[in-house]
Order: sequence, then C-alpha cells, then structure tokens
Amino acid sequence: MNDFAFQSLQEFYKLCEIPHCSFHTQDMFSYLCTTLTHKGYQIQSDEAKNIYAKKGNPHICLQSHYDMVCVGDCTQHKGIQTIQKDNFLYAKNSSLGADNGIGMACMLAQNAPDIELLFTNDEEVGMIGAHHLGIKIESSLLLNLDSEDINEIVLGCAGGVDIECHIDLRAFNKPLTQLTSSHPYIYHITSRGFLGGHSGIDIHKNNENVITEFGFFLASLDAYILTLQAGEKRNSIPTGLDSIIACAMPLKQTSFTTPQNAIFDITPLKNTSYQYAYHKNAIVPLICGIHSGVYAASSQGTLSSLNLSLIIQQEETLKLIMMARANTDTLLQRTIKALQNSITFLNPHCSLHTSGFYSPWEKSINDNHPALILLQKLYTSHHINPHIAQIHAGLECGILKRQLLALGSHTNLDVLSIGPTIRAPHSVNECLDMRDFEIFCAILHDFITSYKAL
Repeated sequence: MNDFAFQSLQEFYKLCEIPHCSFHTQDMFSYLCTTLTHKGYQIQSDEAKNIYAKKGNPHICLQSHYDMVCVGDCTQHKGIQTIQKDNFLYAKNSSLGADNGIGMACMLAQNAPDIELLFTNDEEVGMIGAHHLGIKIESSLLLNLDSEDINEIVLGCAGGVDIECHIDLRAFNKPLTQLTSSHPYIYHITSRGFLGGHSGIDIHKNNENVITEFGFFLASLDAYILTLQAGEKRNSIPTGLDSIIACAMPLKQTSFTTPQNAIFDITPLKNTSYQYAYHKNAIVPLICGIHSGVYAASSQGTLSSLNLSLIIQQEETLKLIMMARANTDTLLQRTIKALQNSITFLNPHCSLHTSGFYSPWEKSINDNHPALILLQKLYTSHHINPHIAQIHAGLECGILKRQLLALGSHTNLDVLSIGPTIRAPHSVNECLDMRDFEIFCAILHDFITSYKAL
C-alpha cells in the first residue's frame, strides 16, 4: 500500500471511532476543528457548521461531507468497528460511513503546502450544509471526493425531492374489540434477508423493497393492521419492517418468502395492548400501486426513479415517505405531478407534501479543461479508462457552485467529483474496495501535486 493510502486509512479508522450520524455531528465537528488547527490550517466555520481550512495560496479546494447515513449499531451514537475481508472493508453490524468518510480521511492525510479544504455538514439529509454555506473559497477548482466508483469521473448528478403521503387513519380505524370475532388471529411480522442499498446508484439493481413486498403480502390476506413501521432512511432502499396484523383466517406458514428469497417471519400473538386497528386498504393500494424503482433510463444509466423509503405510524396518521430522483428538472417535476394526480385515486384520505427539493447538477465543465485532462491521464496510468459520468445520486456539487458564486468565489469556478469504489452505501452491507481505494489515493495524491490552475 502506498504511503498516502496508508495514512488516509489510518485517518479513516480515527473517524470511525467518532459518532457522526446526520443531525448528530457535533463530536465530528469538534474533532475536525481541533485536528485541522493542529495540522497548521487557518480554519473558519459558519452557522450550518460547515468547516473551511486553508494553507498557503490554494489552487484546489477538496470537499467532502462529514455526516453519514447510519444504519445498524451506529444509530446508537457510537463508533464503528471495521472488519477487513477479501480486500473489502466492512463495518460490524453497521453502515461503514466510507460515504463520505474516505473523502474526509484523504483530505486530512494530504499535506500540500497550498490547499484549501471544505467539510460540509448534513449532506445526507437534504444537502443542508451546502444550501446554507456561508464561506467562500479562493480556488478556481472544487474537487468533490464523494463519488463511489473508481471507474468514473463525475461531471453531473441527479436532483431530488422528498415526498410524503399523510394518511388519515380515522377513516379506516376500528376498535379491536369489534374485530375479535371476525379477525381473531394476531401475528407479529418482521423482515430479514432484504439487500437494501443506495436509493440512487443501486435503484437499477431491482433489489426488493421491503415496503413493496409487504404490500403484496398483505394484498393476499383479509387483514387489519395494528402497528406498522418500515425502512431506515429516506435515501436508502428499505430492508427492515415490524408490524402486527389481525387476520380473518389463520396463517399456515411461519414465514413468507419473497420472489428474491427475502423473508417475512410470522409469529402468532395471543394478547396485545393495542385498542385500534385499521384496514389494510389504508396503505396497500398505495404501496402496490406506486412503482418503487426506475422510471426512465438511457444508455448512460438511470435518469429518473422513485424509492418508497419509510412508513411511520403515529397515532391517527400513517406517513409513507418517498424520495424521487432525476437527472433533469423536467423528469423530476414529472414524477411529482404523476403522484399528485394518482394519490387520491389510490387513497382519497391521503394528502401529499413535498420538501427538500434540489435541482440536478448538470454538466458545465469544458471537455478540454486541464483538470479533466490531467485526471484522465492519471487514471489511464493506472490502467483505468474512466467513464465521464452524470450519476443517478445526489451530490452537493451543483448547490455548492451556486452558493460559492453567490458568495463571491472565483468567477470561473469549475467542479469535478471522483472517489473510490464503495458498494451498497447507506446499508449494513456497505463496503470499501481496498484495491480501488489504493489506486484512488495514488491518483488523488498525484493530482494534488501536479495540478496548477490556469
């Protein structure tokens, strides 16, 4: 392993010890400020807790976000235990946080005399830090380190929007005492074996969505629902589900296997303290009728998609939370309008709300830009013919460019994104390809030392 890769990996191990789930990044903020000061940087922060660090007369600004999508044990605000197996780095019972901890680690490990670094906060929950950036940069090039495929140089990405359906359960509720004779069989349903993944870059893989599959499971039953919670994060394909249902007929099996061999475990319950249940039609037409997956694609990959992300039951309201992505504003608006025009037919007691809208980052950099030419040369030297990509995932780049220009940064600011290969981000199966990580570190180190802005 080259020296820069080794130093970056050691920095990453330190970052793994510090809890930094989105919205809970205060410990990481303190660590970064202290570490950067000790390394001799001039630092600033803004109200959104973005961190800027500078040395010398910079010509490149490296950028990563310092929050992570927490799934599994790390949701308990504790550090991550890493495991290396077959040239991949995993976390024990947790998402790894290589997205975007590896980018952060490389930024901390490099030691260029003229450089600036930008660590943004709460990227994974709506690009909050980028939207509220209050610090300008000096460089004419922003190099984002949040991409997740060593074979790509990214020049554009999808935009996104959060969509919530709020279902009024009062129209479907019945006291449980009225169901004891018609629906006497009570079952606890849990899920296992669903693969999950990133709701953008993994959406084309057709990994089963636990919410969709539960909808089709319920569709075959005469059932009422007492409780229902599903999913982990708005930007990950959901794997977990916990529900209690009341059935008219006994279920003969102790588990139900989906077409891709994931499982719903079925456990009979004799007693329950719940007083009300709601008919399955409160949710089944929605989760069976709304397609979760790819909506449009081209030879370049996915262009538009929708992910059924979460179900949250709160007293008399049931929330179905979705995330739509698209690589053009037109396609993103089309998905929103399609849902607005279909939701009330699937459930007239459902209202639709949108939030966190951000436009796609569309390619603007010139094909002859010296940074792009140098990167292509460095990739080729490592026997990689990089794909110039516009990916179907959310990156901060477009928002950051808009904000930085508004703040008075370099008028000719250009943005690129690169990164090592990270598989199944936003899930407990997240892993870092160690071979690609070493190549990435070599490319990044050589780029930092070789690139000179015009």
